[in-house]
Amino acid sequence: MFDKPSPSLLIAEARRALDAEVAPGFPQKVVANALGMAQRELDLGPAMIDAERERLGKLVGDDGDLPALNAKLSAGIRDGTISLAEESLIDHLIRTTIAKLEVDQPAYPAFRAWRDAV
Repeated sequence: MFDKPSPSLLIAEARRALDAEVAPGFPQKVVANALGMAQRELDLGPAMIDAERERLGKLVGDDGDLPALNAKLSAGIRDGTISLAEESLIDHLIRTTIAKLEVDQPAYPAFRAWRDAV
């Protein structure tokens, strides 16, 4: 589900920057943002991954790990066995995108406005 870098790499790089006495201002905000992303992924990630795995399992009629399920989904879309107009696919893609935004960019103005409206 989640893109790289992993939370452990984000934390390691943030610690390295703090150990090197990162300059005040924007560099500090970058470090704080990286730590926030790592924390949100650690807190929210397991439940989001389970939900994604469940949706994918229903879409492709199988279970397994996320890379394998996503590969089957991609193959199904590519060969036409899964229609791009299928409601469960659209729902899955929207829910996966929302989950990623909750971790990566929860304060993004357009996302925050949408979330507050629903």
